[in-house]
Amino acid sequence: MSPDELDAILSYDGEVLQESFVGWSFAGRSVPASTFFECDFNGVDLSGVRMDGTTFLQCRFVGARFAGGTLKAAKFVDCDLSRARFDEAELSETSFLKCNLAEARFDRVSADSMTIVTGQVTGASFAGARLMRCAILEAEFRKCDLTEADLERVMVTGTDLRECPLAGIRLDTVMLMEAQFDGLDLSGLTLARCNFMKSSFVGTNLSGTELTQSNFQDAVLSGATLSGAQAPMSLFIKADLTRAVMSDMNLTYAIFDGAALDGAVLDGAVLDGCRMELAQLKSVSARGTRFRGADLTNADTSYADLTGVDLSGANVYRLNVHGATFEPIAHGNGRATMLGTDRDREIAELYDPIAVDRRLRQQQR
Repeated sequence: MSPDELDAILSYDGEVLQESFVGWSFAGRSVPASTFFECDFNGVDLSGVRMDGTTFLQCRFVGARFAGGTLKAAKFVDCDLSRARFDEAELSETSFLKCNLAEARFDRVSADSMTIVTGQVTGASFAGARLMRCAILEAEFRKCDLTEADLERVMVTGTDLRECPLAGIRLDTVMLMEAQFDGLDLSGLTLARCNFMKSSFVGTNLSGTELTQSNFQDAVLSGATLSGAQAPMSLFIKADLTRAVMSDMNLTYAIFDGAALDGAVLDGAVLDGCRMELAQLKSVSARGTRFRGADLTNADTSYADLTGVDLSGANVYRLNVHGATFEPIAHGNGRATMLGTDRDREIAELYDPIAVDRRLRQQQR
């Protein structure tokens, strides 16, 4: 291909079929709203390129360089962009459908309304990237570097973040449903107004993390550490928080309806105005915890340590405190029930509550 032929292609807004551009440079050039089909751009320098409405179908960009480029409404369909570099590029309304983006680098990109649908993203880097109104859907999103990335109003589905570097990441209004965070250190990060519905945080360190207005409905946080985290107005409906360490958390107006907190540590936490209807809090430690104005209707705090709890204005109707150390500094409204507590029953149930229940049923016959 001669330089004149390349110039002719770059001034043509029709279809370009099965051309090879290997060895040519597109650096700083403008690419028209053409459609390129089965073209070869492997290793091509497209740094500083300008695209507006350009479409690429089944093209190859292995190791291609888009650094500093401006891609507006560009479309890549079934393309191989493995190891391609988009460093510091601006991506606006750009879409990648069924593309291979394995080990591609989007470091420090500024992306607005970008979409990645299906395909492969394993090992890609988004370090320092700013993503706004973007969607990464059903892609193989694993081992991606999100260090210092800033995500706002982004949706990512079915992702495994357990092997992703996340130091300094900031999330705001991000949907990460059914994501895997098990065992990660997310302490001190900002993860506010995010949707983590059905996600897994088993053993995750969230201490000191900003979680305001986040949704953890049906999420699993068993054994997680959330000490000192800020989570006012967050949702933990039917969440699994068994054995979670939640001391000194701000959980003002949080909702825990139907949640399991058995064995959790809530010492010094603030749960003013929270709702815990039908929540399971068996054997929790809630020493000095505040429940001012909270709704604890039908909650179960059997065998819990409620020493020094503040229940001022709380609704404790049918709160089960069987076997609990119930020494509030202020009582709530309604009536808590001991459900016939006696010392022998307490000791027996700690060993085998199922056997005790079976024995009681036999005696009633």
